[in-house]
Amino acid sequence: MKQYWSDIKGFVLLMAILLFVLAIDIVGVSFYHHHVQQFLANQPEIHHADAGLVFFGDYEDDGRALGPASKQRAGKAVELYHDHIVRHVICVGGYDYRHWRGKPNLMSDYLQSKGVPADCILYDSLSFNTNTNWHEASIIIAREHFDTIIAISSPLHIFRIANMINQEGVYYTSYTCSFTGFNDYWQLYLDVHHEWVSTFLSLTLRDEVRNRIVYIVRTVMGEVENFF
Repeated sequence: MKQYWSDIKGFVLLMAILLFVLAIDIVGVSFYHHHVQQFLANQPEIHHADAGLVFFGDYEDDGRALGPASKQRAGKAVELYHDHIVRHVICVGGYDYRHWRGKPNLMSDYLQSKGVPADCILYDSLSFNTNTNWHEASIIIAREHFDTIIAISSPLHIFRIANMINQEGVYYTSYTCSFTGFNDYWQLYLDVHHEWVSTFLSLTLRDEVRNRIVYIVRTVMGEVENFF
């Protein structure tokens, strides 16, 4: 009987520790999200820029359409274009590690379907993560002699991008997230941890090593998904 109660106490103690750690984690996520929102709210209002730079992300599993996050990012670029704030849209994230052979076209086609002329759209076909996104974008920016850029992505991603780039002439904006149910908050919880891991990798690994690891992991994940 003593052993039984000892096991119960041990289990209760373990659960209490886990709940305490979870509570701290949730508070950390909440503070981080609030800090990101403050960062975006304090961004200067830009009335004119040479281009909006869209960091495209997700795609549908069959590779035939943009995912919801990418559509939100593209939607913000379309809004800036139609408000005459940006004159061009640069799309990055075009490398096709899943062998879909059409991501740059998906980006361009979607923007054109929303009224952005084809001759105002520029895109890359080589980048596959944030660092390579910016590398390829920098090539386009230099080639086109653009001086001012508005980077566009999800709120959490924009915060990491801003800390990574920290360059004059680059400004930041994002779409507004809505939280209407448990799934939205759960996705925020996952996204914050993704940003923390990405930041840790950026601080601890050299660019070439980090890019290679990301490339390998995403390629393997793509092959596994294709297998099933």
